[in-house]
Order: sequence, then structure tokens, then C-alpha cells
Amino acid sequence: MDKEDVTNNTESNLTPAEIKPEMIDISSIGDATSINNVTLFVNKHTLIDNAGIFADITNFLNTPVPESESDRKSLAVKGIELLKEFNAKLNIAENGVDAVFTKYSIYRGQILIQLKKLVKKAGQSWQSWSTSQVPFVSERTRIDNMRLAYRQDCYDYYFLGSERLLMLIRATEGYKGKDKIGDFMRKYGIKFNPDSREQLKQFKQVVDTALNMERLEKVNVRATPQNVKSLTQYMPVMDNNFLMKSKAIAESGGDVDKYYEKLITNKGKEKSPFEIIKATADFNTSGKRLIQIIDYMMKNENTVETLEEKIVKDLENKISELKKFANIQ
Repeated sequence: MDKEDVTNNTESNLTPAEIKPEMIDISSIGDATSINNVTLFVNKHTLIDNAGIFADITNFLNTPVPESESDRKSLAVKGIELLKEFNAKLNIAENGVDAVFTKYSIYRGQILIQLKKLVKKAGQSWQSWSTSQVPFVSERTRIDNMRLAYRQDCYDYYFLGSERLLMLIRATEGYKGKDKIGDFMRKYGIKFNPDSREQLKQFKQVVDTALNMERLEKVNVRATPQNVKSLTQYMPVMDNNFLMKSKAIAESGGDVDKYYEKLITNKGKEKSPFEIIKATADFNTSGKRLIQIIDYMMKNENTVETLEEKIVKDLENKISELKKFANIQ
């Protein structure tokens, strides 16, 4: 069969006969998981490596509150230890599930890539074929999973989760070589060891800081690494609006680091116009109240005996500074 025949018969070659005449309701099979499926899964998989801990939890919950103070303290200590153990295992399970799902997303992407090779070999459009033949995997999921699967240099970092891996992939698209993410890690001095006892949360924050540094570099904004690191705690992903504002400050001769330091002090939040208006209103209201208090005290001499001299002097100095700042004569 020549190439033209292969192309013309692609529908017959790659599309199962039993579904050709039917219109597929994508919305009904996009995710066919039932409530019962989830219930059975949860009952079968605890995801906690100490099944006995659930009996301990039940015993603790069913223990009546003791009458004596010493017994209550003893029970509280047991509860805290139980919570500490369960919380540690829950955190491991939560991060572990995210990592496992990331590996499975890569597997799904690999299957999709193999299917794409078959479709392309037959001369058919992958987009139209996958839309009709793989409706149970959304287009967004197909694209993201295949992107993960194509980039083998991301495989070792599956524990970072799909979203962070996709950000790393986008950040390193312009890098050369096969180990682009490895080069990215080396660029920012990030040492990776799969057997490391380093806390995953800390490692993720280091990666997030490096990603933010990379974003700033791409828009030609320079800031001290420590400020970027501190700001990343409150702003894990610097979005385009923030990057453009940083760029505008830098290009106008402003001090980006001073801007970041203000944000860090304010836990990553900008001072809103409403907050400024409220602060002014609060000062005016409190100022009027203070004047009334001073008038009252001056009419009642015995009240001045409890005045703290330092507070009076500090108030006088601050009022003087404010007058100069506001250009009040």
C-alpha cells in the first residue's frame, strides 16, 4: 500500500470500528470515576504505613475526659504525641501521593506520545484523532503530560509535583543540552540528592526562589538573591503583572530592592489606597480624641501626676516630625 492509501485509510486503520458511527459525549466520560469507586479505594488504601495508629486514634477519641487534673494532663500529653505521629505520617502520605501522581502523569504522557507516533505514521492529524479517540483525557491534561514525558531530564525530580516540574520545563526551554533542569539547578547552586534528609518543603522553596530569579533575569531585572528568597515565601510564583511592575521600576531608575523590602515587611502585600485612607482617617479621629483628653487633663491637675514624661516627649517629637513631613508651618 502506497502513502496515499495509508493516509486515506487512516480512519479504518486507527479507529475502532465499533465507535466510528457514534457521536461521543466527551463530558460524560472525561472522568468516569464514581463515588463508589472512590469509597472502595479509600477503604482499601490507607496510605499510612502504621495501620495500628487508627486504633490508637479511636481509643483516644473514645476516652472520657478525666475528672482529675493529673489524668487530664496525662491524656493531653498522649494526644499531642498521637497528633505529632499522625501528622508526620499524613505529611509523608500527602507529599508521596503528589509524587506518585506525577510519575503516573509521566507514564500517561509516554503512552500518549507512542499513540501520537502511530497516528503521525498513518498521516493523520494528532489533534483531531486524540480529540475523538481519547476524549477521556482532556486536551490540557494530554498537553501537560506529554510535555512532562518528552523532557526526560525532569524524571528524577518527580517529587516536586507536576505543576512545579512544568514551571521548570518552561523556564529551561531556551537551555541547550539534554540535562536542562540539571543545568538550571547548577546555575542556582541547588544540590540534588535523592537520598537527602533535607526537608522537601525547604527544597521546594529553594527551587521556587530560583524560578523567580530566572523570571526576573528574563525581564532584565536585578535584585539581591536574599530579597528574592524572602519575597518568595509570600509570593511563590511571580506573575507577569509583578514582573512588569518590577521592570518598570528598574527602567525608571528606581530601586527594585527597596520595593521588595517594603513588600517583605508587609508579607508580600501592596499597601492599598483604602489602607492609606483608613490610616489617615484613624489619625484624624485619634487626634481629636487626644485633644479632648489633653483638655480634660489640663482642667484636672491631679491627672498629670500619672503622666509618663517619656511618652509626652516622644509624642512631641513625632508631632514635630510630622509637621515637617507634611510641610505644616
